[in-house]
Amino acid sequence: MSRVLVVGASGKTGRHVVPRVVSRGAAVRAASRHPERLDVESADPVLFDWHDESTWGPVLEGVDAVYLVKPESTAVVEVVGTFLDAMAAAGVGRLVFLSECGTQNRPDDITERQVERVVEASELEWTILRPSWYMEDIVDEGFFGPMVRNDRVIVMTTGGSATAWIDARDIADVAAELLVNGGAGGQALDLTGPEALSLDQLAERISAAAGEPVKAIEEGVFEAETRMLADGLNEGFVAYMTRISESIIVGDTAIVTSEVERVTGRPPRNIDAFLAEHAAQLRPSNATAGAMDAEQELKRARDNEALFRRLISAWARSDFDGLIDCFADDMVYTDMPFPDDPVRGKAAFREHVEGYNSVFADGQVEVEFETLVASSRTVAGELLCRARYVGPGAPESGVPVRWYATLVDTIVDGKVVTEHVYFDPAAFDKAARQASALGSGD
Repeated sequence: MSRVLVVGASGKTGRHVVPRVVSRGAAVRAASRHPERLDVESADPVLFDWHDESTWGPVLEGVDAVYLVKPESTAVVEVVGTFLDAMAAAGVGRLVFLSECGTQNRPDDITERQVERVVEASELEWTILRPSWYMEDIVDEGFFGPMVRNDRVIVMTTGGSATAWIDARDIADVAAELLVNGGAGGQALDLTGPEALSLDQLAERISAAAGEPVKAIEEGVFEAETRMLADGLNEGFVAYMTRISESIIVGDTAIVTSEVERVTGRPPRNIDAFLAEHAAQLRPSNATAGAMDAEQELKRARDNEALFRRLISAWARSDFDGLIDCFADDMVYTDMPFPDDPVRGKAAFREHVEGYNSVFADGQVEVEFETLVASSRTVAGELLCRARYVGPGAPESGVPVRWYATLVDTIVDGKVVTEHVYFDPAAFDKAARQASALGSGD
């Protein structure tokens, strides 16, 4: 009996790959950072962490094939390359790697293409899967689900081009077949559903399944980038989403292929069947739910602005109890000069901000609002801050310092869930050096 390792066994495709490999008679190791949370019948849940190489060897031992979904990491190319070396050292022969539609058309200096190049350069029997957009994204909480269900719209950047949406179960069927029985070695397969739909056509299909109109809204590239940045998403992710949008615009997602049927022996599921199956997820959660009317929208925006002003006032006077009360328990705070080191949870955030404010005399900061924009979900504010800096490098009496900071807060149910702060940390060092130079008579 062959043994297959499925990395990302709880993911959008991995959770379907596991049972399909089992059904083909292979043993499965279902890998996850939290194997205790996996509900995988007839599979072996195992601990796997991309950031802990000590977990790699045990899960690769005795494995014949690996289903690999690349990690979320700023060093993804290096991490995947190291893992492929570990596969080869463990004697694993076959790799099915999940990539994405249109990657072959992106420049070699783009991360997605660089990862594919690493796979292609390996000595493994590899197959790259490049699926089109997942049908699951239409109902997913992290994608279109909330806007379709509550606002009755679907917003995309397509430039009028179509997309051949694919069911994640079809991707899993292809992956399982290749993992267990081989085939398509050294190839990249473009996986699609049976038809390509424009945004307007997609909205019509969703409307039919939902039983009421869902409007298609075409969003330009610039407008999409502006919205995502205002929502607090980091620039790297925004650039990645822009590449996806541009891929749709040039027609990469409009191509319909027969690869699913060629590999599995049956045609891919169509979008009408998928939408009918998930019709309940296309409708408001209760009879009165729906898009907020203008009055509700305005009230929530005003409430969010008031919360933001209260938050800034508490921070400026080092009222840490008042500050922490503005945040959700599972909040995430990120100083954007250091995007790879977010602060998670209220206790850690309190410790962080107490340390930060300790570099100001009496913990006090004078704040002026330069710009403040609030919506029903997000507040963005540009602040001019003044304080007496007494931190590292400052003279004993401190030194006056001023700096600009831009905060982007995402607010849910009256609490801040994410806060991204953009500022120049060099402002304090510069002020201290200037004060030192003046004190020495230079």
